[in-house]
Amino acid sequence: MGEVAAADPAVVGAISDCKTEENIPHRIACRALEVSEAWFYTWRRRPAEPTKREVRRTALAERIRYFFDRSGKTYGSPRITLDP
Repeated sequence: MGEVAAADPAVVGAISDCKTEENIPHRIACRALEVSEAWFYTWRRRPAEPTKREVRRTALAERIRYFFDRSGKTYGSPRITLDP
């Protein structure tokens, strides 16, 4: 089954609506939308604020972008890794 890479509230809402309005089990709705039940339940329990990992990854991505731009967009991952 395919997973939804970016957390999409519309998918979670559609699955929840199927259960609420049409009495369609989550399992069938997940299968129809090609997402795993585990993904659905994990996403549904997600906190509203970003996790520590998401915050850390965002900060790292900004730092990498800074060094890449500062190098005139010539540095690759080996040189960015070595940059202090």
